Amino acid sequence: MTRNAFLTSFSILVLALTLTLSSNISFAEDEHVSESQEHETEKTVAAPTVQEEHAQTEEHASHETKEEPKHEHIHKTVEGSHVHNSATAEAAQWVGVGTLLVAVPVFAIKTRSANKLAYKNAVLTLAVGVGITHVLLTPDHLVDVSIEHAAFFATAGFAQIGFGLLFMARPARRVAIIGAAGNVGSVILYFATRIENLPAPFGAPEGIDPVGIVAKIAEISLVALLIYLAVYLKKAKTVETKA
Repeated sequence: MTRNAFLTSFSILVLALTLTLSSNISFAEDEHVSESQEHETEKTVAAPTVQEEHAQTEEHASHETKEEPKHEHIHKTVEGSHVHNSATAEAAQWVGVGTLLVAVPVFAIKTRSANKLAYKNAVLTLAVGVGITHVLLTPDHLVDVSIEHAAFFATAGFAQIGFGLLFMARPARRVAIIGAAGNVGSVILYFATRIENLPAPFGAPEGIDPVGIVAKIAEISLVALLIYLAVYLKKAKTVETKA
């Protein structure tokens, strides 16, 4: 059991690190290609003729008459739609990676215990880690999206931190079920906001990035652990009642 749990946790960690590093490399390559193309364009563009100036004027006028974007709460940046590209977002990404790095050995060590409530230490690690991640993403959503989005991220982050502390102090079945349901909702909402043509404030779409991937891996791991503990606590209560 200990070996299987450790291998499962280690696989999750390797997946998170692989996706994070590959995404970073991909983003870096895209940025390099974009800069090269922009440099070549500047070198080859000649002075506009009268006809070209007239065409540009007409094109500019046609852009002004176009309809406003469907999701008006999404502010366009240089990179396109809202993206997590600030210092706090990068810090959030590494907080997520660090959370998994800490949670894996904590989970593996506690697997040796006959009392599975020892897993509450792993629950605390995952809940607090992903909560801090969401809090660190609040400034990006305040600047690039809206105050409502920022308030949601701050509320969700502090709620997850509070849940981790609560479960550590009172590891009850009902608390585990509430925590699992809340984090399932967070995972569903994440993927919903990556789908186009959804009504505001859900359809951004924001795109899938490393910090989101790491946070969702942590939340899914947390949900799985909470479901396991909810079942364990139910069985333990049944045995205690019969005795």
